[in-house]
Parts: sequence; C-alpha cells; structure tokens
Amino acid sequence: MKLYCLLLTLLFQALRLAAQEKSGILFRESSFDFGEIPEDGGKVYHVFSFENPGNDTLWLESAKGHCHCTAASILTPFVLPGKTGKIRVEYDPKGRPWDFDAGLDLKAKGREKTILKLKGKAVSGRKMPRFAPAEFTQKFDFNEKSIETGEKEFRKFVESLLPLLERHGDVKVKIESSASQVPTKSYASNEELTKVRAASARSEILRIVKESGAREDRLQFLPDDTKVQGPEFEKDYLKNPGKYAPFQYVKVRVF
Repeated sequence: MKLYCLLLTLLFQALRLAAQEKSGILFRESSFDFGEIPEDGGKVYHVFSFENPGNDTLWLESAKGHCHCTAASILTPFVLPGKTGKIRVEYDPKGRPWDFDAGLDLKAKGREKTILKLKGKAVSGRKMPRFAPAEFTQKFDFNEKSIETGEKEFRKFVESLLPLLERHGDVKVKIESSASQVPTKSYASNEELTKVRAASARSEILRIVKESGAREDRLQFLPDDTKVQGPEFEKDYLKNPGKYAPFQYVKVRVF
C-alpha cells in the first residue's frame, strides 16, 4: 500500500511538472493552504514564485480569478530565461464563512494557462490571533551606521515577517536606535548618527519586503526612538572601547 501511494504521488508530481513545462512556467508551488482564517480578518494573500525554463523571455498577459473573491497582482510582467518571477494572489473571506478553494488562471503570451489556488477555511465570529512579538538587535562599531545588506541574520529576521504580512492587515514595527557619548567626526552630531541608524534599518526592511513581493503597506512603522546615551566621554575610547560599545545599536521590534 505504501509503495502504491508513493507511486501515485510521484505520478501526480510528474503530471503537474509536465503541465507546467507545457505552459512554459515552473512554479515552486501552485497551491497554498492558509488553514483557518477569520471571516472578518481582512484579505489574505500569498506570493507564488516561478521560473522561466525556456530560452525566450516569458511575458505574462493576464491573471483572472475564477470568482470576484480572488484577485492577483503580477509583480514581474516579463521574466528572462532562467530567471525568477512573482505573482501575488489575494482572497477576500468577507461574507464567505466556509471552506474555500479559490482558483486563478495565469496566462503568458504564446503559452497555455496555469491554474493557481488558494485554500483554507474562513470562520465567522473569530478574530485573527496576534503573533508573539519578535525582536532583532544589531550592534555597531564606532561611527558605523547601516545594517549590512548581506547580513544573514537580519535578512532571516525580516523574511520571518513575510507570512505575517500575508495573514495580517497590520504588522507594527518599532525601531530603537542608539549612539554612545563618544563624539563623532563623520556626522554633525551623535543625534544625527542615531537617526541615520534608524533610517537605515527601516530602509533595509522595506527593501527586503519589496524584493519578496509582499505587501509593504501592511507594515506600520511607529515613530523611531532615537537615543544618545551611556557614560560621558572621557577621551579613553581607544583604551576602553567596551565602556561605550553597549550603547551603539539598533533594535527592531515587531508586534
């Protein structure tokens, strides 16, 4: 029985890949299941990623839902050979407290259509449970201002927010930045330095979210908390840098 189920699964996968190859689009997934969501929790969405396995540029012409409850945003209208594209598909559960299996037809120029699906169950009278707050801290060297764009831990932290944006209409972000009392020669003041650090963190968050195709408008940035703090400078930074180091950081809190 196990062997039969395995063979059946492999057959379905082979048929799916064959259909995708025929359409000229290779999706990493063509269906996404939200599980249970509240009927009055607002629209949910999922970003589907796909590849162009052909030798010609792939031009996306249209994306039409099977009903008016489903809509799509084509994030990459054309995709070069071997490159990756994205499409964001939304489902509106309002007034639909039941199991859903919403489909959407994606059509590329000169290719057969691809069907994408969003599944789940909308439940009435229930609010979307909030998620546990998350926090990331980046420490800085003296005068350093920006989170490295290739900083793996920071990217991992931001990417962990993406599923929250899909299911929640608002994700609050609070940025706290700090500079020590050690005088800066690269900026007009330490107050400016700490503001630049906060602005850099916000910019990087938005860049990564936008790259992913997520809904950046669902991020609600609260006013930055910029600080200059720590012990008074006693001209001993080179001898005792550890005295001032704890006060050079950026903290990003999501809730």
